[in-house]
Amino acid sequence: MQLIDGRPVYAATDLVGFLACSHRFGLERAALAGKLKKPIRDDPQIETVAKRGHAHEQRYLADLKAQGRSVVEIPSASDDDPRPKGERLRAQAAATVEAMRAGNDVIYQATFFDGTWLGLADFLLRVETPSDLGAWSYEVADTKLARSAKASAILQVCSYVEQLA
Repeated sequence: MQLIDGRPVYAATDLVGFLACSHRFGLERAALAGKLKKPIRDDPQIETVAKRGHAHEQRYLADLKAQGRSVVEIPSASDDDPRPKGERLRAQAAATVEAMRAGNDVIYQATFFDGTWLGLADFLLRVETPSDLGAWSYEVADTKLARSAKASAILQVCSYVEQLA
């Protein structure tokens, strides 16, 4: 959860957090409003898992490219970009829509942003199912380091699917 354009903006992780513990969600809203300080977790294991997850994602991306699929990466604006964050996210979301309309095989780091919900899908994969885009549409693909699907990951993908629709 974060403030963008002066309003709270939520992501799938916030929804998962709310379902796990509504009190925690309330504390995070209070921290967002400046009523208390959000605790910072310094856990080296989380950093290690994040690095391994990023490496796994990069391997999947390399595999897609090796298959000869056209890949478009939606670049995220750096923090030193002078535009307000909401403007940067709207530009990333517009670039995602543009890439979908162009019919690219793979859209990497697809961005969805409507001012209230933010989604950053690892991949959108083109499928030959007609839609408003043309003779194709897209499916969400997310890379996770897990042997089986977790409810939180399914909820995250469902959130992206809703935003994609």
